[in-house]
Amino acid sequence: MFFSILAFFDMRVNINNSEFKSLLSIISSSLFHLQKDLPTEWPDFERIVKLAENQAVQGLLLDGLENVPINQRPSIPQILGLAGKVCQLMEHVNRKHIDVIGKVNAALTEAGIKAVFMKGQTTGRRWPNPLHRSPGDIDFLVAPEDFEKTLDVLASHGAVNRNIKHEHHGMAFMDGVQLEPHYKIHNYQCPSTDKVINELALRMLNTTDCKALIGEHEVYVLPPTFESVFLISHIVNHIYEEGLGLRQIVDYAMLLKHEYERIDWQIHDDYLKRIRMKRAWRIVTCLCQDYLGMQSLWSFTDKEHKWAERLVADVMHVGNFGRAAYVFRHDSTWHQLQNYLWVFRRVFKMGFVCPSEAMWWPISKLLRFSKKSISLKI
Repeated sequence: MFFSILAFFDMRVNINNSEFKSLLSIISSSLFHLQKDLPTEWPDFERIVKLAENQAVQGLLLDGLENVPINQRPSIPQILGLAGKVCQLMEHVNRKHIDVIGKVNAALTEAGIKAVFMKGQTTGRRWPNPLHRSPGDIDFLVAPEDFEKTLDVLASHGAVNRNIKHEHHGMAFMDGVQLEPHYKIHNYQCPSTDKVINELALRMLNTTDCKALIGEHEVYVLPPTFESVFLISHIVNHIYEEGLGLRQIVDYAMLLKHEYERIDWQIHDDYLKRIRMKRAWRIVTCLCQDYLGMQSLWSFTDKEHKWAERLVADVMHVGNFGRAAYVFRHDSTWHQLQNYLWVFRRVFKMGFVCPSEAMWWPISKLLRFSKKSISLKI
């Protein structure tokens, strides 16, 4: 209730913006083959391309243009410009990531270490064209007791920065690709949520036999029921920490499209309640139905439709990793304070999505900053 009242007074972004509506309609055609409301003219195609880049969905924009009648498409030079960015750069990087995943998996398997790959290429494999998902880094989970050994293995095949150890992962590089080996699946702000979801993740790591083909490489991945819950928690984290882009929303919509029948919805509901993210899941799923054209699998209340509208408006305004609204810097105390104030404002603006995480974010971030400051002085 408190966060809902605060959100009411926050300035709204116009989700009827013509560029954003055009982008959403093209994405819907890419993902679900919908032909509704496709653009008939392009007053400023370059702005739509920029918006797609901020949302990390430029590959879907290119794919969706195939569904637009030839006489209604942007000019050939405009299309070729977008195709060059996607086909020459994105496809090349994704192929490289797939190759590195194979190398990492083979090296860790030989060392007797079980790794479960997540996010990135594991979600991208469900996209209409997996090579057109904007790549980031390669994330995988290992048992805490295998973490140091994992770094040793990666160091023998690439480079490891042992000075960087976040609250849940380390940092390594192989063939120029950034790797994030996790000893925790993620770091959550609410202590009870952090405890529950990381215990579940460790159980999944130890027991799962769920595998998927990433390119030609068969690797362990999260089981669909738990992956769904994890992706929702990851979306929640992005909302408050850095800003959420359409890429993460599309990841989740594609999981529902391809894995709906394999998810145990009773267990799924229990997991969501235990980590206090049932509301967040309903808002994100409502957004997928209302704005991406996903099949209507659930009914939602008027309030949930309004919350989904607020979330998609924020996505439009902020972009993937906040790149459309704010650039994080860490080279001075002043910049650290600005980063903190950014998160603090996010909490009050978007607290309605997941109140339990929102309430803990300012406290946790301040505690981490204080801890790092003390360790640097020592």
